Amino acid sequence: MIDYLKYFFDPAHFLTVRPPAMSFRAIAVLAIFFAAIILVGVAGKLIERKTKDGLKVKAYRRIFNFGLTMGILGYLYLFFAWQGVVLLSARFLLAIWLLTLLLWLGFIIKYLVLDVPKLRKNIDEKRAFNKYIP
Repeated sequence: MIDYLKYFFDPAHFLTVRPPAMSFRAIAVLAIFFAAIILVGVAGKLIERKTKDGLKVKAYRRIFNFGLTMGILGYLYLFFAWQGVVLLSARFLLAIWLLTLLLWLGFIIKYLVLDVPKLRKNIDEKRAFNKYIP
């Protein structure tokens, strides 16, 4: 398995436009990974329905959109890799997909960690100010 990963991520093999066919094991592992991402999105939707906090609802909607979009794009890549489509099965597209996944996830985490507390503080300040206004 380690030898296959070395071969899979070899720069000469990784940057080619016409990669050889993926092994069944690689397709199965990627399919499970993409399914897990879709399940994260579905879990975000289920949690969103139970949450009353409007700021967290927005975050869970972002998680749902993230999971569904990235999972479907991953399965689309797997389909092209399985069919051997020349340009659309290139390994560097998987790297672009992974970079997009990390960037999108970073924006979601930034929203949850940095933006939600600031927004909550602003809302609390407005409530405290409006408490004394008739």
